[in-house]
Amino acid sequence: MTPVVFQTSVRELVAFVHRTGGIAGSGAFRASDRALEGGRAHRRVQGRRTGDYEAEVPVEWKAIRGSVDLTLAGRIDGLRASHSPPTVEEIKSVDRFWDGTADPLHLAQLKIYAAILAIQRDWAEVDLHLTYLNLETDGETILPFRLARAELEEFFENTIGTWFDWLEIEAQWIWLRNASLEKLAFPFNGFRGGQRELARSVYRAIRDRRHLFVEAPTGLGKTMATLFPAAKALPLLGEGKIFFLTAKTPGRIAAAEAGKHLRRAGANLRCLTLTAKNRICFTENSNGCDPRVCPYAIGYHDRIRPALRELLEQERLDRETVELIARKHMVCPFELSLDASSWCDIVIGDFNHAFDPSARLQRHFAEGGGRHVILVDEAHNLVDRSREMHSSTLSPENLEVRPGAVRAKGEAKVQRALESARALLIEAVRMPASNYLPARDYHDGSVFLEIPKDLLSACRDAARALEGLLASLKPGTDLGGWIEPWFALNDWLRAAEAFDDTCRLITRPQEKSATVFCADPSSRLRGDLRALRCAVFFSATLSPMDYFRDLLGGHAGDDSAVFDSPFAPDQMRLRILAADITYKKRATSLDAVANAVTEHVQSVPGNHLVFCPSMAYLDDLSAKLQALLPEEVLMTQTSGMPDAERSAFLDSFQPESRRTALAVLGGIFSEGIDLPGDRLVGVTVIGTGLPRLSLERDILQAYFEEKNGSGFDYAYRFPGMQRVLQAAGRLIRTETDKGSALLVDQRFLEPHHQILFPSWWRISQTIKP
Repeated sequence: MTPVVFQTSVRELVAFVHRTGGIAGSGAFRASDRALEGGRAHRRVQGRRTGDYEAEVPVEWKAIRGSVDLTLAGRIDGLRASHSPPTVEEIKSVDRFWDGTADPLHLAQLKIYAAILAIQRDWAEVDLHLTYLNLETDGETILPFRLARAELEEFFENTIGTWFDWLEIEAQWIWLRNASLEKLAFPFNGFRGGQRELARSVYRAIRDRRHLFVEAPTGLGKTMATLFPAAKALPLLGEGKIFFLTAKTPGRIAAAEAGKHLRRAGANLRCLTLTAKNRICFTENSNGCDPRVCPYAIGYHDRIRPALRELLEQERLDRETVELIARKHMVCPFELSLDASSWCDIVIGDFNHAFDPSARLQRHFAEGGGRHVILVDEAHNLVDRSREMHSSTLSPENLEVRPGAVRAKGEAKVQRALESARALLIEAVRMPASNYLPARDYHDGSVFLEIPKDLLSACRDAARALEGLLASLKPGTDLGGWIEPWFALNDWLRAAEAFDDTCRLITRPQEKSATVFCADPSSRLRGDLRALRCAVFFSATLSPMDYFRDLLGGHAGDDSAVFDSPFAPDQMRLRILAADITYKKRATSLDAVANAVTEHVQSVPGNHLVFCPSMAYLDDLSAKLQALLPEEVLMTQTSGMPDAERSAFLDSFQPESRRTALAVLGGIFSEGIDLPGDRLVGVTVIGTGLPRLSLERDILQAYFEEKNGSGFDYAYRFPGMQRVLQAAGRLIRTETDKGSALLVDQRFLEPHHQILFPSWWRISQTIKP
């Protein structure tokens, strides 16, 4: 058999073989811009070197052993090849807490670089310079080592031998996996309408390294139609993985079920579902996990390899299995799942695992390489989610240390830094209003095109001061009081440091807050996509396609496909009540709406969902319907509904029951729920779903009006119709379902709304109030 090709960075090799101890390491508290500052520090040191000094020297070592064809690559910070002996330099940045000794991982990395060059250039010995730059003083400390080639070769061989032993097992797995995928047939009895074509489109996109945007209707079977061809394409990816990303739990459950079907059909696949850290953590500390004292974190790297090997031998890689093996080996379950993701074929997770700068899986997406494939389920949700990922709000309350916080060395300095940041934040909030937007009575703040530099500087200083204080506290110390402002500052600074012409600063005097609002995250998403082999965005509601392709970071040349629905017009009776549901007229039209809903419920006996434009409207309509439908069981969505109540709400929809449930349009019951057959026979959607008038929405309207002339569409109409189509889409879920839909709003009769209707919809009646 042909050896399996692996590409490994020197950093990855050293971390796997030589990392010991706990998870916390030396970087438990680091400001959001440390990586950028570290990069600048490297360049400063390199700029000081003169003469024959070479910076950023690429190295590569190749070998075939057994079933493994390995390429080891890296980049040396500095090299003086003409010196006698030659000098190899590795540069690292440190803070004032550095103890003056060499980090074993740093030294191991330097030894690997020196060994490769000694072998390739036939050097008898090498001077190793491990240079530490103090970020606060800008002072350099050089730790010198002179090693003979024989010693370097021995270290290299011991290291690379351990890595080959691990990769040999993985190569055997990949052979087994690929052989099973070659024979894998579609796991169900035939394709649904459009499912084969979608599968082909996904496979071609992966094969040809192209991004794909897909609108495919409910009932087509999108989860399997994307995962099946992606699995078949795994042999093309080398070490690449498939990431199935979705916004909500039902999507992750569906993907995990699809993985089970593929395995039952004969595919040898490692399919891992990631669980959020706060859900899977074993800690009993009310203040959250402190890896410096957690028994599952201390010594994690000393125990991880046996735990990882046992986990990868399991058929099910779900939360229950991860927790079981983590407890057995006394390792952190969250970190175990992340480490396992490097050796799995399919990883099921959330949008933020690929797109959120504060939660991105750096091991997979930080350095790019174009190896991985992401399948983005319910991709319409990523538009608002990505805005949230790149926005952040800071208020004076965030910069206060709550009473009862432990006394700490340097706390007076921290309090002064926080007070300075608070004062400048309040000063920024009091700035005279700009004329960026015409004033509206619902505007609760002002908009600016830049962040005051003194505020940004003060927040950086406060974050640095908190960083030092937190790092000085003994392990096990209650961090409450100090950790909250540190998190708030770093989250805000992460967004603020990336502020550009796609962002606006919103100040709100009543809250005394400053929000970095990212109006258009498409350029950031586009950067994320460049690091991938292929991204497939799919949803039942991805229209207009140009709108979503633009906002999700795509290009006009990216592939797209729209698949016809398997549903027929006669499966859904669609009527429109031409009532005026604009905000000013809602009270006067409420009786007509209540009468129409009553007629709808009575004419189609069974379970109905009625989607209302707001919670207040829901309460008003509920009161009317209680009088008009005394025989009906009425249920209502409540604010902050716990998971158990949500489940009970949905479980009450049974084929033999007859109840009418009121929910908020765009809320928790508008999408991601499945009530096929007689579990749901009628849906009423009240209003066109326009987002509530707000300062943020008006910013979007102004921004996109200037960018492409479609401000109102991008800010209001398209997001509103997404809500409508998702809510109405709860009704017809299979090719045998039948039901009745009532759209309540005269604006549904306008062409620019009807053009967004699914192609199979047919209006059977227009009702005048």
